[in-house]
Amino acid sequence: MLKRIYFMMGFFLVIFSLLLSKFFYYQIVRGEELTAQVVKMRSQSVAMREFPRGEILDRHQGSLTQNTGYYSLYCRPQAIPPRQGSRQAGMLELAAWIAEQLEGGDKQEIFRLLSQSSARGNLLVKLHSGLNPAEVLRLQAVPHPALEIVPQLKRYRQDGFLAHVIGYVSADGVDGQAGLEKSYNRILQKGGARLEILAMHDARGQAIPGINLKIKAEAQEKNALGLTIDIRVQELVENIMNTSIAKGAVVVMDVHSKEILAMASRPTYNQYRVKEYLSALQSPLMNRALCSYYPGSLFKIVVSTAVTEENLVMAGEKFVCHGQYVFNDDLAINCWKEEGHGELSFEQALARSCNPTFISIGLRLGKNQLLQYVDKLHLTSTELIGMSGQQRDSYVRIDPGDAALANACLGQKGVMLTPLQIASLLATVADNGYWAPPRIVKYTLDESGERQDLKAQSGEQVISSGTAKKVQSMLEAVVTEGTGQSARLSEVGIAGKTATSQTGRIKGNDEEVLNTWFAGYLPTDEPRWVIVVLAEEGKSGAEDCAPVFKEIARGMLVINP
Repeated sequence: MLKRIYFMMGFFLVIFSLLLSKFFYYQIVRGEELTAQVVKMRSQSVAMREFPRGEILDRHQGSLTQNTGYYSLYCRPQAIPPRQGSRQAGMLELAAWIAEQLEGGDKQEIFRLLSQSSARGNLLVKLHSGLNPAEVLRLQAVPHPALEIVPQLKRYRQDGFLAHVIGYVSADGVDGQAGLEKSYNRILQKGGARLEILAMHDARGQAIPGINLKIKAEAQEKNALGLTIDIRVQELVENIMNTSIAKGAVVVMDVHSKEILAMASRPTYNQYRVKEYLSALQSPLMNRALCSYYPGSLFKIVVSTAVTEENLVMAGEKFVCHGQYVFNDDLAINCWKEEGHGELSFEQALARSCNPTFISIGLRLGKNQLLQYVDKLHLTSTELIGMSGQQRDSYVRIDPGDAALANACLGQKGVMLTPLQIASLLATVADNGYWAPPRIVKYTLDESGERQDLKAQSGEQVISSGTAKKVQSMLEAVVTEGTGQSARLSEVGIAGKTATSQTGRIKGNDEEVLNTWFAGYLPTDEPRWVIVVLAEEGKSGAEDCAPVFKEIARGMLVINP
């Protein structure tokens, strides 16, 4: 008897242990998984955030992504009250009412969406995206138990704001395809909490009375990318370019930190419609701020710096311009001023952009010394901290012979530079000869929020401060009395240089296509910002780009007084 009791006790103990282990397995080990499956079976979600990726931030931690909000209209078909016992009649009546509230609303299309989603057992169906304020007010004025106005966030703006820097992602938002989205995909891919709205229903797929939509947020990953871009400056630049530059680029750089405050290219593109631009004639996907162009007379800044550092022009020395520089009976290079400038000083030659004078000075300098200064100034460096490898095809290559050197001194054949490289050159001059590589990314944040600053390459003094100050005064004279007077501001001093470069391409009217520039900095007494403006297919740097520079400069003084 006692043995039987012990046996029964042992038997029930084993059974209880098995049941307890099963309970532990399903409730503890697989509890979250099974709960998620139940929720999935009894809910349907709508993403409030378009892509759950890490944010890209400006220098003040303002978001450059996921900052565009809009409202969408959703419907729960199962919650539509029947009309005279007919669900179809109820849906038709609701479709007609919704169409009246929306601008250009299509009753038949709305009814089709409702009928289709109801037949499929969908809990939620999107009826309209991008509700305007008036539509939201009309829909909210007469609440309907089946309708939900859902706030949502888009990652990109529709106007292509900073598109060439940010880049874009694949349709599902998983992989970066271009720009920083691609370069930092591993970091951005892990960031951003998934934020959803859930519609709950019972086991028969019916809406549960009294239970409204619920917000579900996953744990927030802190992955992010911090840029040097100032969203206020970027907005300023892009707004001005929208009315002034059809094709071209603008770069704004901090003189001392060499950080990029704004970088914009035109034409821009919509990051949601990339396929439409792949074969576009205007190449809107190309970041023109990082593309190479003939710099034209901007290269005279390099020549001026080199001859000043080498003391190759005597104080008070005069030059004479007769309208062309003659190499021999068969070869001459013209000045832009056909009748010539007459007698002028070295300083006046830069202010008036005299070609023959700079050919004379360049030949005095010589090819080898000029190339040494190209290296010294890091002129063709493609380094951009946080975005390396984007600048291509820039070079200074001078063929043998005086004519080839003359063309190079005028920034034509043999010289190809990007707007960013020009900005770096101006920053070196404005910073009294101190060079450092430009920077566009400051730091990354990992999932725990730990900040990793991008290591900057150390800078160096590449020319003497005395040479830099001499070139500064010459660039100031360009604006006060030379070709750059249309960039003048009454508030502060401006220094800079105009340029009009030949492309070798001819328009249909037999006119040559020209690219135009203005590159400068402000204020002249204590330089803070470099601004470079490029316009493709322009008339002259003074006419196309100097006024744009002036407008941006004035805006900078308002943003950062």
